[in-house]
Amino acid sequence: MALVPLESVDRSALRWLRTSENPMAFDLASGDARVAGLRWARHGGSLATAEVSTGTWTLKRGGFLNPRLTVRVAGTDTEVARLSAHLSSHRVEVRGGHSYALHRAGLLVPAWKVSTEGGAEILHIEPVREGRKLEGGAVLVSSTGVADPDLLLLAVVSWYFIVLAWFEDEALVPLEGR
Repeated sequence: MALVPLESVDRSALRWLRTSENPMAFDLASGDARVAGLRWARHGGSLATAEVSTGTWTLKRGGFLNPRLTVRVAGTDTEVARLSAHLSSHRVEVRGGHSYALHRAGLLVPAWKVSTEGGAEILHIEPVREGRKLEGGAVLVSSTGVADPDLLLLAVVSWYFIVLAWFEDEALVPLEGR
C-alpha cells in the first residue's frame, strides 16, 4: 500500500500497527491509509528505517551512559532530528530549531507524551499489548499538535524510542525472579 501524506488523513485516528516480527516492523495508519512505515534492519538491533510520503529516514540509537538517537535522511549524513535520553525526560531537537520533551505520562502508566518547550502537549502515545507482546500503539494528537509541522517526525521518533524501551524492559523480565 502506498504511503499518503499525513495532512491528507484524519490525524485524530492514528495508530501504530505491528506488521512483521523479524525484522520488527510497524506501520502508522489512519483508517485504511498508511502514513509511515518503521522497520528495523535486524532483530535486536537499533538501526531502523522510516518511510514517509516525502522520503526515507534512518534512525539509530548510540551511546551507553549518555544515550542518544539520531534521525538522518537515508543515504546521507544530513541529520533531521536528535533525541537525547535522560532519566525521566527526554529532549527531541528537530533541525530548524524546534525542541520537544518526550516523557512518560505517569509512573504507573505505560503511555508517553510529547510536549513543546512551553509545555503544550502535541502527542500522547499509548502502547497496545497482547500479553507481553507489543502489538501497536494508539496515537492521540492534541488540537495544538494537529498543526505542528514536526508532527509526523515526532510520531516516528517517539514510537522508535518507545519500541526500543519496551524491548529493553522485556529483556530484563528473566532477571526479575532472581
